[in-house]
Amino acid sequence: MKKQVEKIIFGIIYGFSAIFFLGFIVNIVHGFIIHMHETDSWRAVLRILASPVTDPAIFQVHVGNNIWSMFLAIIISYLLPAFFCVSTYFLKQDYLETHENSRFLH
Repeated sequence: MKKQVEKIIFGIIYGFSAIFFLGFIVNIVHGFIIHMHETDSWRAVLRILASPVTDPAIFQVHVGNNIWSMFLAIIISYLLPAFFCVSTYFLKQDYLETHENSRFLH
């Protein structure tokens, strides 16, 4: 039972992190396609990637304290996409290991 609850919680967090990872990719693509050509090249892309930290109002998060809203913006913009990438790697390794072992059992 405890293992199932852990898998459910992991699945929920993994799903949310996938959504925020897609948002991160959209920010990168938007920066390269739109802003890189109309402004000062790669510096515009760096400003777009840093914008959640430098301007956390883009999330429309109204937390009582600016420090908490900055902390939330960092988690949403950077930590959850990183969690998605690392989790996907380990899930892939676990899948390959499981299926490699089952191949030898038959």
